[in-house]
Amino acid sequence: MITALLAHPYPRFSVISIPLLEGLKEQFPQMDIRALYDLYPDSSIDLWEERKAVAHSSLILVVHPVFWYSVPALLKKWFDEVLAYGFAYGNGGDAVKGKGVLWIPSLGTGYRDGEFPGEVEISEVEAPIRRMWTFCGAKWLDPEIIDSRQPLTPEQFSSIIDSLADRIADWESYHV
Repeated sequence: MITALLAHPYPRFSVISIPLLEGLKEQFPQMDIRALYDLYPDSSIDLWEERKAVAHSSLILVVHPVFWYSVPALLKKWFDEVLAYGFAYGNGGDAVKGKGVLWIPSLGTGYRDGEFPGEVEISEVEAPIRRMWTFCGAKWLDPEIIDSRQPLTPEQFSSIIDSLADRIADWESYHV
């Protein structure tokens, strides 16, 4: 089972995250898309439902725009609450162990000047997210960083979806 964590605080403005998952859903109809801002508009996360989704997954996609060199606030809250001691790590906490995690951040309209702003590199944004998941025993897959600071052509976007679909299919062929 594939679970996609979609964290876009302004979904009506999504030109990457939502269309990307719609394209993947066509190829993987069993994929569970957890649109966090739609599910939890009051930021009150249903831990039982989220942990059930994680427990039933072999692959977790983490899809979001980069906000202030990090993940959107609700996704950070999801990490803190769902991936807690006793569930994701620590005594009895092996629910994430061995699951694949594919991080799919997008750099978008806020970064149109051609450079990721400031002195930080995207690898620095990745580091704490990767460390968190690997600390919990997950298998960190090479991220798919989508740079849409310059608009993508339909062909480029389709190619990204096809490449991700191939990677997901490869993972599933060995882990289902």
